[in-house]
Amino acid sequence: MASYYYLVATLPMLRYEDSVPFSCEEFLVLCKNNVSKKDYKIITEALSDNNTSHPFVKKWYQFNNSVKKELSEQRSKKLNIKSDKYKNTNDKEYRIVEGVRAALAAKNAYEGELLLMNLYWKYLDEESTNHVFDLVGLLAFSIKLKLLERKSRFDKVEGNKEFKSLLYNLQSTMKSN
Repeated sequence: MASYYYLVATLPMLRYEDSVPFSCEEFLVLCKNNVSKKDYKIITEALSDNNTSHPFVKKWYQFNNSVKKELSEQRSKKLNIKSDKYKNTNDKEYRIVEGVRAALAAKNAYEGELLLMNLYWKYLDEESTNHVFDLVGLLAFSIKLKLLERKSRFDKVEGNKEFKSLLYNLQSTMKSN
């Protein structure tokens, strides 16, 4: 397994509360010349949500999928929809069930999304412990960077404006019918 001491030493420490230090594309440029071609391909696949055979990424996708299935199940229960297609058939994991429950109970969708992102962040922290200078550490860094990028695109003012616009359009459509 390759060690990437120099590359990792040049990267900033990512914290969930902080803003994104640079884009995923900039990170890939750094990786291109500093990691093996095989590892670069795995990092690129992880960032583009393409399947890869790397165990860490596979486990990440499984966790992410479990969160999505739990969201589907809890939302369908909340809406009183009884259908097996929304049932979470994965093994239930307490932190996922409780994380999703807290997200759905949040005062608004924005706060709920932040809670889910924090759930993902904590998972990545746990799974990458003791993997600072290797590929797993770089993979965790890249996925966290992607989360921070997504979080940076959330804008309450713009989101509220878009919501009001959609609501107005919906109300207008309902009145005309």
